[in-house]
Amino acid sequence: MASSPKRSPRSRVRDILSDCDEITLGHKNHIVNISSASSVESSPGNASAGELARKNREWGRTIDRYVAAVLDDASNSNSRQSGGDLPPSPHPDNHLLAFLGEKSAHSRSINTQGFIDDVSFQPIRPFEDHEGPPVPRRKERMEQQMKKHWKPITAVCLGVVLVLAISLGASKLRNGHNGNKTGISAVATPLYPTMSPTTALPTYTPTIQPTTGSPTVPIGTESPTLEPTTAPPTEYPTKPPTNHPTLTPTNRPTMVPEYYQMLKAARYVSGSTKRSGSNNEEDPLDDFSSPQSLAFHWLYFEGNPSHDVLEFLEQYAIAVVFFSLTEIRQSSWSNNLAQDDFTATREVCGWDGVRCAYDYTSNMTHVTEIKLPSNGLTGPIPKEIGFLPYLTKLDLADNEIVGTIPEEIYNLQNLRQLYLNNNKLQGTISPQIDNLNLAEYIYLGQNYLNGTLPPNIGVNRPNNWRFFSLYDNKLTGHIPSNMRLRNAYQLDFSRNDFDGEIPNDINEENYNKLRMLYLDHNSLIGTIPSSLMQMKKMKVFYFNNNMLHGKIPEIGDAELARNLITIRAQHNQLTDPVPNGLCDLDVNKKYGELVELSVDCTICNDCDLCKSRCYKY
Repeated sequence: MASSPKRSPRSRVRDILSDCDEITLGHKNHIVNISSASSVESSPGNASAGELARKNREWGRTIDRYVAAVLDDASNSNSRQSGGDLPPSPHPDNHLLAFLGEKSAHSRSINTQGFIDDVSFQPIRPFEDHEGPPVPRRKERMEQQMKKHWKPITAVCLGVVLVLAISLGASKLRNGHNGNKTGISAVATPLYPTMSPTTALPTYTPTIQPTTGSPTVPIGTESPTLEPTTAPPTEYPTKPPTNHPTLTPTNRPTMVPEYYQMLKAARYVSGSTKRSGSNNEEDPLDDFSSPQSLAFHWLYFEGNPSHDVLEFLEQYAIAVVFFSLTEIRQSSWSNNLAQDDFTATREVCGWDGVRCAYDYTSNMTHVTEIKLPSNGLTGPIPKEIGFLPYLTKLDLADNEIVGTIPEEIYNLQNLRQLYLNNNKLQGTISPQIDNLNLAEYIYLGQNYLNGTLPPNIGVNRPNNWRFFSLYDNKLTGHIPSNMRLRNAYQLDFSRNDFDGEIPNDINEENYNKLRMLYLDHNSLIGTIPSSLMQMKKMKVFYFNNNMLHGKIPEIGDAELARNLITIRAQHNQLTDPVPNGLCDLDVNKKYGELVELSVDCTICNDCDLCKSRCYKY
């Protein structure tokens, strides 16, 4: 910055001392009076203008002497305060009074305290109290001027310093958080040095001594005075992330019309009768934890829903089956789901255990197989499974499925294989089971099914049942007659609570393809029908652990003698000895293939085949 030009002491003092203005004003009035008097005494030809100029010059020199005296007086005052010994100097006012007393052309009374003019002058006592508004003393006037000009400047400077200090502190706090993960800011050198004490420019009348201490408000500090209010960040999260939202939304968002069309189709599959605007009926799709809601929203938001309504119905149905039979309904996207790869892809036909087929006639893809044995499945089988009309195989064996067998399963006309054995299913077997007349494998064993067998089994024609197993349930009642399962290869009614007699219609005529008959561990009574020993292709008879009496019938067909492998009849009430023709079918002999003949020892006699394994009570 360019420095301002130096000013003379006279100029500086004239700017500071306003008393000179009053004195100058009085001098001008006085000069006018003198000029008026001179004009009266002198002729017009006299050089009144020269006289006036001369007096003005003399008055200017008097003012210079007055100013010099003021400066000398101030300097002597400082010297006396500091201990100096200087001779006294005349008072500055004497220069003015002397000029006014000597140069006045009039006989006015002038004393050393001031002057009196006739018209224009008033009694004036420079730098002292006088009537009218008080005239401040010179030192007080200087202090007032300094206070007047320096107060706003000081306030502005303090404001700037305060803003800089706050900005620097905030910057250090941010730098501390960014540079240290534990949230403790390191001690750093200030970005800006603190203010050093400065010495004010010398003045002729200094009133404020320069300070040598540090400023009261530093620009920057080495460390922030306030600790951060938030907890410091850590390297690892305090809580493990979850795979699902912790809060369930209470209101559904507004969706596009396609969403509501699909929702309507899903309600149709799930059998909901709820209509828009009605809150009276329960709708599983309104329960966000239900398998129906989970399946629909997964399919809509994450899956690849088909625009064909029939394909969409199958996609939704298979999704409900998976969401119902897995832990996803309870734990919401559990690890088991990811490990089993059930929903690894957006296409339901790509899920583990699902097989689909493309129908070139209808240009649609249909679900044809669900194979999930031994997968730890839980939950009930949903009724939506009935909307898989092209399903040919359903294998859910060896799991922990609960609930009942839904009636909708019996409507799957294309189903060929049904494996629900070794689960925790309850309830009864519906008469609608005969609708599965095209099925070949029906395994319902090792569950908790109860009640009696429907009497209409085998009524619908044709009946293709080849393997029908009810092993290890809690079924009661009689084994139905007239089942006419002509294509049956294996019938297993063992380990239940069936009573009554063995049906007489189980014979060669009605069951010409039967190979294995399991009737053990029931409460059957009566005798063993002789018609059973006429069935040419039979291989296995299990009659053990019942209450049968009488005897084991004679083998009446040579072909049967060549095919029979196992007969178990122990733990009954049989009394007649084993027929000799049966003993001759020992595989160790040349007449037959009989490997096992298990009976009570009381009826074995001399039959070598049963001696080694007869049962004693």
